[in-house]
Amino acid sequence: MKETIETVIIGAGISGLACAQMLHKHDKDFLLISKDIGGRILTSKDGSSNYGAFFVCSDYYNFLPYVKLHSQIKLSDFCFHDNTKTYVLYETKLVKYLFQFIRVKKILKKFRKSLRILRRTCETISQKEAIKEDPFLHNLYMQDAIDFIKQQKIQSGTNVYLSKALYSTTFSTVHQMNAFSFLQYLIPLITPIYTFSFKKEKMIKPFEDKILIETVTDIYYKNKLYNIKMDNDFISCKNIVLATQIDWSKKYAKVKKTNKPVSTNMLHIKGTPKSFVDHKKYQLFSPPSNVQAMADLQDGTYLFYYKDKHPNLNDYFTKHKIIAHHFWNPAGAINGHNLIESNRGNNMYLIGDFNIVGLEEAFVTGIYGANQIIQSK
Repeated sequence: MKETIETVIIGAGISGLACAQMLHKHDKDFLLISKDIGGRILTSKDGSSNYGAFFVCSDYYNFLPYVKLHSQIKLSDFCFHDNTKTYVLYETKLVKYLFQFIRVKKILKKFRKSLRILRRTCETISQKEAIKEDPFLHNLYMQDAIDFIKQQKIQSGTNVYLSKALYSTTFSTVHQMNAFSFLQYLIPLITPIYTFSFKKEKMIKPFEDKILIETVTDIYYKNKLYNIKMDNDFISCKNIVLATQIDWSKKYAKVKKTNKPVSTNMLHIKGTPKSFVDHKKYQLFSPPSNVQAMADLQDGTYLFYYKDKHPNLNDYFTKHKIIAHHFWNPAGAINGHNLIESNRGNNMYLIGDFNIVGLEEAFVTGIYGANQIIQSK
């Protein structure tokens, strides 16, 4: 290993990998250091199931070349649970909320158009700057979701349907979210989404000789260089890109305030479900339920997500066996109105999903970080 490298990327989630890919395309000197590859794109040991990121949108244009699409997730695949009530989306009671859904879809189309423009813009300017330059998106980011819902007069439809979909994907209630995240996680209502598998080898093959599987223990800045300590090594660099979870990197990036993180547990279960959860692929639960969601993987196994207290699985399965358990803490930081600047000065760049959570958004921050280095003198 060189004593000094031009750029070091810490973290090999999708943002770190995107940054490495872009630097490689421009023949830049870099090293990618991480304890694993993929970050929150976590899969089962046999690679057959996604534990972390579960679906991709059809408009993830940067990320899609590195995934294999599987089945489309349809709205008719969902079953909603509210205490003892169980219902699906397409039933007579939906008529009552039809005008609210039409209003939501109209807003979502405007939001999706602005979000696609934002993604392109964020390749060259920071996410914070780009959001602040768009009055529509900035106002959404700074507004509480619950106020937006009241303003748009969609409270009842949100309570009955939308809040449950959001609880299962964001692990949050609408009272905790900002309006930007509220709309972002409803985009599947108007944009096709798919289960997928990550083509990790395709992505890392061009620069696999520049990946070091190690754990970073400390970083300090001296004589215009970053000095990086690891368990078994030490290296210096001119540019540093932090692609780690925000709660870890904020210490070194001097970030004072972040959005509130959320956490969740996941169980991979082989078993036989009870009748009230076996007639649809995806079960969505409501607060204050500790259980958030359940997904049928169509192979006799299920993903089961819950907040904190371990649920009694006998309430959901006639027989079961736990294959795997994983706890994400954090699973993301989407609740709040804090926009964090990516360019931290002194050739340090913060990338990832600290402002907007999502695979495509994280990928684009990686492109931004690399572009700042490529364009620097």
